[in-house]
Amino acid sequence: QQWHKERVENENTTGDVHDIKWVTSESISKVQSVLKSLMRDWSIEGAGERSMCYAPIRNAVRKYVPIGVESDKVLNRLPRIVVPGAGLGRLALELCSDGYEVQGNEFSLHMLLVSDFILNNSSTYRPFNVSPWIGTSCNISSSNDPTRTISVPDVDPGAMLLGEESNFKDQNPPEFSMAAGDFVSIYSKTSEHGQWDAVASCFFLDTAPSVVKYLQVIWDMLIEGGVLINFGPLLFHWSSPPARPDEVANSSLDHRYFDSVDVCYDDLKEILTQIGFEILEEKLGVEALYTADKLSMMSSNYQCVYFVARKPCRKDF
Repeated sequence: QQWHKERVENENTTGDVHDIKWVTSESISKVQSVLKSLMRDWSIEGAGERSMCYAPIRNAVRKYVPIGVESDKVLNRLPRIVVPGAGLGRLALELCSDGYEVQGNEFSLHMLLVSDFILNNSSTYRPFNVSPWIGTSCNISSSNDPTRTISVPDVDPGAMLLGEESNFKDQNPPEFSMAAGDFVSIYSKTSEHGQWDAVASCFFLDTAPSVVKYLQVIWDMLIEGGVLINFGPLLFHWSSPPARPDEVANSSLDHRYFDSVDVCYDDLKEILTQIGFEILEEKLGVEALYTADKLSMMSSNYQCVYFVARKPCRKDF
């Protein structure tokens, strides 16, 4: 009945473009991001990007959060890891396939819907094609480039944990979950304090309206001896456009654009140490791509920072 009502209303319109319910530019942008993320996380074409960004994190997790150490036996559990800004879930699932209990966290409804489909309803036996760059209109060599397709997924998500080639043929796989919602709102709760052995952050810290708040929440949620493993640039998503004070007061922009503070990496390290973290390892200028179109006339190469920061145990003081 609702569909019929809307159809009648549409048929009775004047035909003016103002009468049409257009999708918002924001939703179009988010759909384009999802399509590109499918390439990055779940296609053969994205393997190079994943190797640049995910491999260092997985190696660091194995190094600093080893499985089967004495603390695991005392706690009678596997190490627990949060992957904030998990997107379509590939990094989180790969860490789980390595033997860790993992919870991915994602805020975007668009990402959550597609990650749920990929993780729970897709396989290499039923692949499907997408055009990641269908919304591209600039820096194109050939008219066929934006419409070309790729096949996803390149691996069977279920088989990674339950298949014959998984690491858990003779036992139950580790717990894997996705938490939907704002990172600070979820993990700042007292019930989350001291519950996690590691936070694996990839292209995430610079999404914060307040990076200080993110780091404080991460400090609280980690156990003593827990680590923050980070890889990514500092392309602060809430960086505000230049504006005079009177323009800020009258602006329709989200207030977080004007509340955000863009910090350099030296300042970020100072914030980490002031909170209490100790830097165990760091590398600057690590080259990485993010949903790059290899056929495009333009490419953005990020010079990322990789670091591992530890929350000391009380006995260390």
